[in-house]
Amino acid sequence: MLTQILRPFRIKTTLGDDALLIDSFRGHSKVSSPFRYSLRVLSQNAGIDMKSLLSKGVVLSLNLDEETSRHVHGHISRIKLLEVGEDGMAAFELEVVPWLWFLSLFTDCRIFQNLTVPEIVEKVFKDRGFSDFKLQLTGSYPAREYCVQYRETDFNFVSRLMEEEGIFYFFEQAEDKHTLVLADASSAFPKCAAKPEAHYQPATGGNLPEDTVATLEYEYAVHTGTASLMDYDFKKPNTSLMATEPGEQKGEFYDFPGNHNTRDEGARYARIRLQEREARLLTARGGSNCMGFESGYTFDLLDHFRSDANQSYAIVGIQEDGQNTSYQAGQQDPFEYTNRFEVIPSAIPFRPERNSRKPVIEGTQTAVVVGPSGEEIYTDLYGRVKVQFFWDREGKRDENSSCWIRVGQGWAGKNWGSIFLPRIGQEVIVSFIEGDPDRPIITGSVYNADQMPPYTLPDEHTKSTIKSMSSKGGGGFNEIRLEDSKGNEQIFVHGEKDLELRVKNDRKEWLGRDRHLIVTRDKMEKVERDDHTEITRDQIEKVGRDYNLEVSGKAAIKITGSHSVTVQGDVIEEFKSNHSSQTTQNLYLKAMQVVIEASMGITLKVGGNFITIDASGVAVKGTMIQLNSGGAALSGSAGCMVSPLAPTVAQEAVEADPGAMAAAQAAQAATPASMGLAAVAPVRRSAATDAPAHNPAAEESRDKKHWIEIELVDEEGQPVPGEPYRITLPDGSTVASGTLDEKGKARVDHIDAGVCKVTFPDLDKEAWEKK
Repeated sequence: MLTQILRPFRIKTTLGDDALLIDSFRGHSKVSSPFRYSLRVLSQNAGIDMKSLLSKGVVLSLNLDEETSRHVHGHISRIKLLEVGEDGMAAFELEVVPWLWFLSLFTDCRIFQNLTVPEIVEKVFKDRGFSDFKLQLTGSYPAREYCVQYRETDFNFVSRLMEEEGIFYFFEQAEDKHTLVLADASSAFPKCAAKPEAHYQPATGGNLPEDTVATLEYEYAVHTGTASLMDYDFKKPNTSLMATEPGEQKGEFYDFPGNHNTRDEGARYARIRLQEREARLLTARGGSNCMGFESGYTFDLLDHFRSDANQSYAIVGIQEDGQNTSYQAGQQDPFEYTNRFEVIPSAIPFRPERNSRKPVIEGTQTAVVVGPSGEEIYTDLYGRVKVQFFWDREGKRDENSSCWIRVGQGWAGKNWGSIFLPRIGQEVIVSFIEGDPDRPIITGSVYNADQMPPYTLPDEHTKSTIKSMSSKGGGGFNEIRLEDSKGNEQIFVHGEKDLELRVKNDRKEWLGRDRHLIVTRDKMEKVERDDHTEITRDQIEKVGRDYNLEVSGKAAIKITGSHSVTVQGDVIEEFKSNHSSQTTQNLYLKAMQVVIEASMGITLKVGGNFITIDASGVAVKGTMIQLNSGGAALSGSAGCMVSPLAPTVAQEAVEADPGAMAAAQAAQAATPASMGLAAVAPVRRSAATDAPAHNPAAEESRDKKHWIEIELVDEEGQPVPGEPYRITLPDGSTVASGTLDEKGKARVDHIDAGVCKVTFPDLDKEAWEKK
């Protein structure tokens, strides 16, 4: 049976010792990169269970001397049957990788909050069941408020985070495992364990001594000399976050955003970006037969013809090839080993290159607004909210689902602007600044099947509205609604409780027709200067209880028509100064008793005749004085009292709920419009009868406005003032209503052409008849 004992290269798998024999290998290893070894192995059993070896551990051992071996431990990621020889020996190819490589098999969308990069990396490792790692970090790392892994492999995610922070990694190898080491300083690179020194000796055609560097290519390269980073913090909008780290060479690397919140953080990141470039200022590449070389380890070079080349180097990359001695009987071929390496001086700080691309979210996404249980609105002093993305399978739809996210508003100023806070349960549109998953911003909101529009669509497509909901608990709302249906245009304002209006200067209103106002409780007004009101027609008021008026100055009333006052109780007047009453025609006074009392005197005077009663007595003077003879008492008649007109009932504003309003309108249309009887008013000729005859249904009259004049008289032909009337159309809708004036008349202008009906709702059928 073939064996690997005493051979320079050995392999061990889960199949047992010597089940597979190492024939040759090629390995690639680099700092901050998973190693990859391709092993050609032989087996006397061509039927081995290849699948059972996948993901299993394997170790390649290189004998450095009789007592020391270097091990390369890893896991088999691929196995391939190459050939089976005539002697039955099967050749296989194994691909060996570290456990870190398996993170490339996991693609995820996750959110990490208030964790440092080392904490995030450690969590990812442990969540996937890996524990063979250790941290050798010297720096301090700020907690990231919000860090997103979005449609990204675990490997790319942790790699780019470490690259951003300047953290590199390498592997410590043992026969039974390999350990990932995270570091941030070149001092973490250990010495090559077996032989930390190597001698430079150019190849001359013969065999080289062991641990000899045969070639060394020294290379200096120009790089950017200054690193500058800028960022913006909305909490400190006027604070510059510019950070610059100068170097010795020309050129500048300037970037935005720098992903820092303070200038100190920015300076640290700028230093890392500069060190990332300076690490490539001097590189050396060479070849050797040093089997102890590993990436992430250092060695001292000796005997180079340039004295400055004789120094300590860190191996940042290596490719090694090995050929084992032959397993065929009778052949004594020697083994072969060579490597090609890349090194930098150990004194230069090493930083990994940023090769791992950060995902970019193109366009926008939607998410649902979330918060603590029992809350409806959850925000902070900046008006930010929290959301749960639909791809987030770990979130609990609570206040921990995301960071605080700013909300775009239509207008945002210094203590002015507009603000509409998204509420818990709403679906919002989320954009990402520069496509960065770590920098979300809310730009709008959308309806869905659970959050439907306030009006039924497409039926009510002409409505536009701003409608809120009372919080907490709902049940009420405020609204500003625009109705743009042709012929039914309307602006509707609904206040669930109070409406307060404050104007520092003038307020002007213009109404093309009527204004209706209903106050279900008290109405208070205060005018600190003048109150001017002009009414071109009637003013009608009805007071259900007391009427109180106090005038501090003068009161002047001019009435061109009649003045009727009916008082059911007593009339008491008191004048603190003179009282003058003048009537150009007759004065008629009628009472059960009339008492005129004066403290000084009373005079009744007609022409030159008078009667004077004063403290001295009664004086009577006249052209002729008749006592109990001749003459007659003058007669007078009482005027026709006009009852006050009843005010037109104010119409209520439409309901806020369009469905309720539609039902109310339908019920109104089904109710008979007339409670009295129709009347043809004019008994004698009036303006209505003098109007030229026309047919309102004629084509030439359709677009013209018309008028109606009403006159109502009783059985004796006397006018009936103050009687309520109503004018309705055939469909039952009311086009005008009011009360008759003191002459029992009313005129209504601007009536559309067509047939209408005039009714007096308060009159019984027996009280009058149509003339």
